[in-house]
Amino acid sequence: MSRVSIVIPCYNAGELLREAVDSALAQTHADTEVVVVDDGSTDPRTAEVLASLADPRVTVIRQANAGPAAARNRAIAAATGEFILPLDADDRFDPTYAAKALAQMQRDPSLGIVYCDAMKFGAESGIWQLPAFSLREMAVDNVIFCSSLFRKADWAAVGGYRESLRHGMEDYEFWLRILSLGRGVAKIPEPLFFYRIQERSRTTQFMEHRPNVVATYAEIFRANLPFFAQHAEVLFEHRFQQYRELDHFRYRYGKLDQWIEKRGGWIKRFAQFIRRRL
Repeated sequence: MSRVSIVIPCYNAGELLREAVDSALAQTHADTEVVVVDDGSTDPRTAEVLASLADPRVTVIRQANAGPAAARNRAIAAATGEFILPLDADDRFDPTYAAKALAQMQRDPSLGIVYCDAMKFGAESGIWQLPAFSLREMAVDNVIFCSSLFRKADWAAVGGYRESLRHGMEDYEFWLRILSLGRGVAKIPEPLFFYRIQERSRTTQFMEHRPNVVATYAEIFRANLPFFAQHAEVLFEHRFQQYRELDHFRYRYGKLDQWIEKRGGWIKRFAQFIRRRL
């Protein structure tokens, strides 16, 4: 039986870490191990939870803070499984995810990535609506979340996650290099991954800081020039479609501004009337 190693990078995850580990240990696939890398946590509750992970199937590794990519690489290097399934410390798996993803991978040796539908929980709920996978979509942006099954041999072949991507998108860059090996991708049409939405997260902080976003995507582009060159038409098609949409909205809003300007006095009187009534 092939072993699946579930790798969990952890930085100040506190109580949420226990939920993640419990969902990993609850997998129906019998030969499953869990490798947790504490990426320099300073939170006392996280230290308590890490100390309580006494299950023999769980390995805990501690390191100075180096970011999620470095923590995943450290966990995968220590993992003994042929297959790797990452899990962030605030998310959860359905008990059947590892078994179903492994079955897909073993049925088709050409596959390099197997993922599933995802369900959001926490600050939002419902199915996480992502575009369907295609190489064209991946040339524009990432459509595969980090919690997807892959082979440890492929991780080694591409050199692991790019640790310089400290702010985010390290999974996108990693998938591009897996795809560049010629590997296929399969999706299980079931919500087997549960993605926690928080008011403030690493992703929201990343997207709010434009210089980091630009620098990150530029680094990903430079590191994967053959992939993006192969799909250059897709990138320019996307670019000019956005230009068309922007021109359309400028036209519509321009018409709206003209309408408001012509009727400005009436609108102001109506607003004053409403305010008096409230």
